[in-house]
Formats: sequence, C-alpha cells, structure tokens
Amino acid sequence: MSAVPALHIGPTGGRTPWRRAVTLGGHQPAPGVTMRRPIALLAAVVAALWLVAGTALFQLLDRDETPARSAPLAVPTTTLPAWTPPVVLVDLKASHLVDQDQAQAAAAQLAADPRGWRTDLDHIAIRIVLPGTDGIERMPGLIGRALFDTDVVLISAEAWTSIGQRFAVLGGTLDEQRAWVFNHEVGHILGHPHEECPGDGPAPVMRATTYDIGTCSLNVWPNPWYAP
Repeated sequence: MSAVPALHIGPTGGRTPWRRAVTLGGHQPAPGVTMRRPIALLAAVVAALWLVAGTALFQLLDRDETPARSAPLAVPTTTLPAWTPPVVLVDLKASHLVDQDQAQAAAAQLAADPRGWRTDLDHIAIRIVLPGTDGIERMPGLIGRALFDTDVVLISAEAWTSIGQRFAVLGGTLDEQRAWVFNHEVGHILGHPHEECPGDGPAPVMRATTYDIGTCSLNVWPNPWYAP
C-alpha cells in the first residue's frame, strides 16, 4: 500500500501545515512528529556553516593585520666612533684652580664631539699651567701654545677657568673658550696652519687671533656643520 499523506487536525479543527505528518505503510506516526525537525536541523546546519565561515574570515583578517600591529618601528641609529682623548696634566702650581679629573673629563668630551677634529688624540698631552712659574715656558699674552717637538699643548689655567672679556663681548661662554683654545692648539699639533675669516659664515677655529673674526660668526669647532 502506497504512502498517503495525511493532515494532522489541530484542536480547532483547522489545518495546521507545520503539523503535517506522513503515514508510511499504513501506520500513523506518533503524535508530535512534525516538519519542525527537518526545519530545525536545516537551521542548525546553516548556523554552523555561518560560524565556520565567520571564524575563517576573522582568522584571515587577523593574520593580515598582526604583522603591522606587532612589528616594531625601524629607528635609524648612528654610532659615532670613540675617538681617544689626549692626556691632561694639571701642573701643581695650577692645581688650586683646575681639578685634574674634571679637566680630563672635559678634554674627553671635546675629543669625542663630532664637531671636533674627529680623530684619535691620544698621542697629544694637554698641560694646564700657570705661565712663568718654576720653569714653565712663558706665554706672554697667550692663552695657549703648541709645542710641536713634543706634541704637547700648553693652556693657561686662567683661560681654562675664567672667560676673557673680549671673548664674552663676542657672545662666547667659558665652555666655548675652553673648546676654542683646545681645538686651536690641538689643530697646530695635527699640522693645521692659521686661517683667515672667509668673509661670512663660521669663523675658522684656526684663525690667528681669538677675537678678530671680522664679519664671520663666532665658532670654536673645526667641523661646526656636524650636529653634536
């Protein structure tokens, strides 16, 4: 006997399509068996497919964005060579004015500055002296002097500790005065002669006089265009 579709009649006697049952082989299905089960199963399958598709899409997007979010920024760095400084010797008669350790630290800083001579200076000795005392070579009117035969630079303790009035008038500071006499006399040991101001721009550190800079601007470095 063929299957005959049957309609389950609700309490009100009306036809309820979602309560439709099927009779197979002449047997009536148990009450409550309806078409809602296939519909619910289909809905569950669709929901699972959406879940799988959504998860895959999320993982794809997350994989694409992660490198940009977690990669560190590339910061260019510049490492300057460690130029060795000269040895600083403070004469005993000048030791009440100049501290040996502080003078050595200042010379090391001047040697390491990229605006300086940019070379090793460990073959040079800096002597901070009181001119004219106990055999120290006199430096009349000078704040520094280069002794080529011995690679020694003499710097007046006064020039190291007190800014000159004429240098201050140019707008210089005590630190700049130290830098100028240091770089100027060390430049002579390195073989650099005196230079004249070119007319504008930074005054050469090897100018013949400290104060005569003409129309140039005050400068105490051999390579002033390098950033400190």
